Amino acid sequence: MYKNKYTFLLAWLMLFAINAQAQSVSGSDELLTLFTTPQERALIDRNRYRKTPQKVSAETRPVEPEEQQVVLQTVTINPLLNGVSFSQSGQHVAWLDGQAYENGAKLADGSKVVIRAGQSLQVQIKTPDGRFHPLTTGEQSEIKYQKPIGG
Repeated sequence: MYKNKYTFLLAWLMLFAINAQAQSVSGSDELLTLFTTPQERALIDRNRYRKTPQKVSAETRPVEPEEQQVVLQTVTINPLLNGVSFSQSGQHVAWLDGQAYENGAKLADGSKVVIRAGQSLQVQIKTPDGRFHPLTTGEQSEIKYQKPIGG
């Protein structure tokens, strides 16, 4: 008996809610904007995506940058690798032209000293152009690279 009573009450409440919703929707114009004709949709899209034209006068015309040619200068360095000392702590030192340089130290021209420890210890010079040049102990090396003038 209770089951039928509650079912009837629930059905009556749902019918009342649906009726109240239908009356509130039929009185508003918001639902009508969802359904448009293709012509109305095209008008809406034109207005939405329209770009305002920019007026360009002779004074405000954008100036195109001129192509600047980069002038390169050839730089030559002649480092002499006197020797390499390495330690178990990982602080390796390369002796170039009688001065001690640790891994990552910069030379006067901006080149970096790179010491790689692995199967064999290798010392390299990384020039500002990004190239690596290996050095041999006891030999004077000639390293050439291109560097922009004024930069």
